[in-house]
Amino acid sequence: MHRPSCIPVLFTLLAFVAFSTVLAKAQATPQVSKHVLVPEQVAVLLRPVLDQLQKSRMKPGADRHKVNERFYALTRKKSPSADEALVVLMCFEIMGESQEDIDAVIARGRRMLPYVEKYRVSDPRISGRSYPDSMLKSPSHKAEDFRGATKAIKHGWRGTWDNPEG
Repeated sequence: MHRPSCIPVLFTLLAFVAFSTVLAKAQATPQVSKHVLVPEQVAVLLRPVLDQLQKSRMKPGADRHKVNERFYALTRKKSPSADEALVVLMCFEIMGESQEDIDAVIARGRRMLPYVEKYRVSDPRISGRSYPDSMLKSPSHKAEDFRGATKAIKHGWRGTWDNPEG
């Protein structure tokens, strides 16, 4: 009498679980897949900040004070273009180890979510400028920041410092 073997069924089940795990990890960390042209009214606000960042990166030991000044000047503007510009800056290594760029977005609340989604998996392109990719955050750093900002906004937190989870 021939008994059916459980090995092929078990092998198929294990392959399915392994594939599902790989797929879930791939979906959890979105990869930047496209470029998006920033609207001109937003680009006008970004150029002073990004131009200064580019200058400061070209000179070792350069003072980042002007980058910070231009960033904070942008945070004081209250318009849809300024909102979008702040989200675009989250794509760049603008504030170093500080999370002030993320906090500026979180503080503006739910109206920022469409912009966060727009740039979450896209690299911004600013017309009239060719900023080096080295100014952009790494895909994993960017994904982490955008995930954190989305979560904070949806929970109504005022900034990264307001996260009760630590």
